[in-house]
Amino acid sequence: MKKVVLNYFGVFCVLFQLFGASAQSGCTDPQAQNYDLNALVNDGLCEYSVTSYSMQLIANLTGELDENSGLIYSNNRLFSINDGGNGTQIQELSFQGNILRTIHVDSNQNTDWEAITQSESDVFIGDFGNNGGNRMNLKILKIAKNELQNFDTVQASALHFQYSDQVNFNNIVNQHNFDCEAFFFYQDSFHLFTKGWENLYTKHYVIPLNNEDSVQAQLRDSLFVDGLITDATIDTTTGRILLLGYKNNGSNFYTSFVYLLFDYNPHHFFSGNKRRIEIGNMLNVSQTEGITFESPSSGFISAEKITSSLLTVSPKLFHFDFTSYFENFNLDQMILQSNEIRIYPNPVTESINLTDWSNMQGVEIIDCANQLVLKLIGEEITKQIDISHLLQGSYFVKITKNDEVITIPVIKI
Repeated sequence: MKKVVLNYFGVFCVLFQLFGASAQSGCTDPQAQNYDLNALVNDGLCEYSVTSYSMQLIANLTGELDENSGLIYSNNRLFSINDGGNGTQIQELSFQGNILRTIHVDSNQNTDWEAITQSESDVFIGDFGNNGGNRMNLKILKIAKNELQNFDTVQASALHFQYSDQVNFNNIVNQHNFDCEAFFFYQDSFHLFTKGWENLYTKHYVIPLNNEDSVQAQLRDSLFVDGLITDATIDTTTGRILLLGYKNNGSNFYTSFVYLLFDYNPHHFFSGNKRRIEIGNMLNVSQTEGITFESPSSGFISAEKITSSLLTVSPKLFHFDFTSYFENFNLDQMILQSNEIRIYPNPVTESINLTDWSNMQGVEIIDCANQLVLKLIGEEITKQIDISHLLQGSYFVKITKNDEVITIPVIKI
């Protein structure tokens, strides 16, 4: 009997690897208008109705953060920066929006600081604001995270870069596509998202982290966002990405939005679901400039002060919770009504979700060599199971419930 099982798994693995890529594709998000229940591979063409979300206002920020332009959540702390023309300081904020501490970055000039991000060991500041499109000194500053958290003066080293596709540096202010205010660090690389003044696209550039002093940012992809991207953040456990931006709807009246990017092919962030959430206009949210996750679905957004001849809007700090946009409640409902157990997404990158997961007796994941790579029993079983540590390839998820066993093949990409 064991030999038969091995043959079954072996043959199925070969077939699955050969034909898995041609599995039925379509929209895999149950919240989309064109959701396809039978689709196993996301084709990136999900369509959504216009959706608005009201953030929770935490506070109007102090004048020292009038021109805040970036935000990170690190070790239960919030940090922000101001953009060009301001000092070389990082502000630590309370969750009520008060400044707790000012950290001075030594030996560096704030030409135009526009974003802040982090790795496990370091914090990075993007000094790459480029309204004129003619900067030759674009750079990313690197600061040790333990210094930032423990000292009021920190040292920074610099990585200089240029865009791989920029050949013209005689651009007209705010009429080009080589400005940038958004980036994050993910899988040993910086990922930059430009502010497309000319065509309202954002371009995704990648800079691998290495020991060189000067590199090229390599263009990977572009996306029409119908607006200007001002910040970006990623939840590294789920791969979910948020792009923050705003759009001039005429007469300098701005509305803000967040793009949700998820269920994409690795390294091609624009290949999956792209959902735009409208979050308010300049009168109630000011000019949104910073965004950061605090959990896989929630986080903070900051906005800088707006000053014009007609109005003044204070800088602000908000909290958001996008759980309802990411959780597939509709799918769970449909599957439970049919008494069917299903795994999604499939293919998967970081973690799988189980429908009807309560009261399962056991979950086992087996690779194509018939080796057990993960086993959960009883209360160890949760709706979401992390498989980020597994290698890419085909697997079988064996689920035991009510003394019955079902086997579901999945692809890890």
